[in-house]
Amino acid sequence: MKDSKNIYQFLNQVDFNIEDYNCEELNNIEKKRLKKTFKKNIRNKTSLKEFGIAAAILILTVGILLRTPFGRYVYAAAESKIQEISYSIGRIFNIERDIKPYINMINEIKKDKGIEVKLSEVIVDNDRLVFNTILNTTEPVEGVSFENVDLFINGKKIPNKLGISQKTGFVDDTKTLFYSLCSYGINRIDQMEDIEIKLVLRDLRYYIGELKDTEGVKSGKWEFEFTANGKELVLKTKSLPIDYTFTIDNQVYSLEELEYNPLRQTIKGKREVIGEYEYPLRIELQGYDNLNNRIIFFIDSSSPEGVVFEYQKNYGFLREWSDEITSITLTPFAMDYPEGKQIGKEFTIFLNK
Repeated sequence: MKDSKNIYQFLNQVDFNIEDYNCEELNNIEKKRLKKTFKKNIRNKTSLKEFGIAAAILILTVGILLRTPFGRYVYAAAESKIQEISYSIGRIFNIERDIKPYINMINEIKKDKGIEVKLSEVIVDNDRLVFNTILNTTEPVEGVSFENVDLFINGKKIPNKLGISQKTGFVDDTKTLFYSLCSYGINRIDQMEDIEIKLVLRDLRYYIGELKDTEGVKSGKWEFEFTANGKELVLKTKSLPIDYTFTIDNQVYSLEELEYNPLRQTIKGKREVIGEYEYPLRIELQGYDNLNNRIIFFIDSSSPEGVVFEYQKNYGFLREWSDEITSITLTPFAMDYPEGKQIGKEFTIFLNK
């Protein structure tokens, strides 16, 4: 580059209209690749003239990159309504204790068909991936949910055998901003290792009208790639074997394990149907702990893979799971019957301390 004026003259003649570009943030993986590429091209000695020329080329290169899939930088992030909005997993779960050590912060925004989706936080548990998103529908609706959620771990698609649950709600009174909490069941994975995750959210179902009696689907695709782990959570997770069985009608429930950590407390087991298939009943494991606090495990999921009961603060009289608990005493009730029907004997689980 003997005549450096040529590059500046060229840049002065280039007309960029930044509104013409579809811009998105670099995900964590792409940021690492870009950083590595720049490091390879750094020179120990650079003249002022060479630096000016290099800077001009860099500006031009960034402008070109913005047109490509690799150059996904969201220059519009500052203008996005959801960039600074947060709605934490702990808040949605109504958890008062600090769970930040167990959260992988992502905060990436993708936009398709006029709808913005920000992937905020991710938690890697041994049997599920929990993530929350903030959505901007731009037009008022009464409710939303994703039609399809695809999960890939280390390049392998994870089949949806253990179920997906979604919980959504308003962020404010505009009816255009929503939070969505999703729990995707997975087989046990190594939480101590960083895993490569691709999350693909497709098609947004929306509801209109006070009774949510009108609905539609906005086709779209919001794809995120990132790395995450569950190192801190696995260190706080404990499990205890259980051997307890109860029967209701032609269904046999076998409880096999209590697993608990600061984020979640579950009782896992199996459900066997003798004879014709029947939908699982609404069963609760009710009781108290050694501190005389009420305890209720609600049925969270039931499939051929197993049954999961989860402790949830669904009622005002239920308190947060205490670190001081040394035992819990429970009795199964079928809540499909008036006032609930006891369907098994009382049993006690002693926690390791």
